[in-house]
Amino acid sequence: MNSSCTTIVIGVGSPHGDDQFGWVVIDQLDLRQLRGAKTLKISNPVDLIPYLASYEHVVLVDACIGLPRGQDFLRLGYANAIDRERIQKLPCRSTHDFGIHLALRTAEVLGERTEHVALWIGRGESFERMSDMREETVKRAIACADEIEGAIEKVLCDARIVAG
Repeated sequence: MNSSCTTIVIGVGSPHGDDQFGWVVIDQLDLRQLRGAKTLKISNPVDLIPYLASYEHVVLVDACIGLPRGQDFLRLGYANAIDRERIQKLPCRSTHDFGIHLALRTAEVLGERTEHVALWIGRGESFERMSDMREETVKRAIACADEIEGAIEKVLCDARIVAG
């Protein structure tokens, strides 16, 4: 791990409509040339496991159905028991073979730490195979990227103050 890069943002997605949410967030962060964080796109959540040991902060981004209208995206911390239960019970419609909760549980069984994982989920509604992402979901992804960028900048600022 590069000592100046302690955070990785992993977008989980597929080319199926709103399931591109995580990938679009990564594209937005890449356009901004986010400092202090690596970005990565994956299709299967199990592919995140090798990255858990290499970073102090792991940010996962994925689409989900079931968020209430008016709630465009949501941040959940895997170390928080209430958030963890919510992640487990999310009515997600995954186009992946393996959901994020199951991938993180598998990582724990393998001895990987997960308390440093934050999950940002974006509201999706249309997951038709090989379809375009809906414009309103693209807007949600851009807003989510704004929030993630701000959160990463805060972590970096706090780290500079502590290292001071």
